Amino acid sequence: MLPTDSNSDLYSPTTFPVFNLHIHLIDNYTNWLLARLSQGISTHVVTLNAEMSMMAKEDRVLGQTIKAAELVIPDGAGIIVYMRLRGIKYQRCPGIELAESVIKEIGQSDEPPAICFFGGAPGTAEQAAIAWQQKLPKLSIMTQHGYISGQEAEKWKQTLKAQQPKVIFVAIGVPRQEFWIRDNRHLCPQSIWIGVGGSLDIWAGNKSRAPEWLKNNNLEWSYRLYKEPWRWRRMLLLPKFFWRSLF
Repeated sequence: MLPTDSNSDLYSPTTFPVFNLHIHLIDNYTNWLLARLSQGISTHVVTLNAEMSMMAKEDRVLGQTIKAAELVIPDGAGIIVYMRLRGIKYQRCPGIELAESVIKEIGQSDEPPAICFFGGAPGTAEQAAIAWQQKLPKLSIMTQHGYISGQEAEKWKQTLKAQQPKVIFVAIGVPRQEFWIRDNRHLCPQSIWIGVGGSLDIWAGNKSRAPEWLKNNNLEWSYRLYKEPWRWRRMLLLPKFFWRSLF
């Protein structure tokens, strides 16, 4: 059985406003999610960073989607800085680390429920699943790459509906993954849905995370830009975010 806190899903978490969005403040996000999983309570998890928050200011539908999510965590360093400027000291919770924590807890349980990796290029989700199953052999992981459309996409949705994995990690990029979860979470109405961006590539060994000293100093974004320079246009949102944070 999964470890649970029987009361952790019965309250509305404290929130802190970030522009017109909000962050949920919970001491242990993993336990909160596992409690909801144990009781079959549908949950959409958004990993909010500065870039996404600025995108939401320009895209009303994205903003509404984030506001409707049951859990919004402070993924990016910019969000932490924004909160500290307003007197709130809080620890960053990278989405990949929350996802890994949830997977580990599930994989160590006596009868782990099935989970799902959806996204990435062909072969990435499968390789990520193999890497996790080597660490946690009891894990049952469905996989599907993200390069699907038309009939193949519809077939995948029907597979999800039939198999009912309990935690679904969606890695098809922001904001597409947030919209996809919003539109399809009804297929598995008792599941946890988490947008995990490039996490599958890291788990598959295709990419690496920043060195610890960069992560510890809230500079992981700089390493990602160094490894993926094509992101520079999107990174222009960061100085805009910091400027707006001052007011």
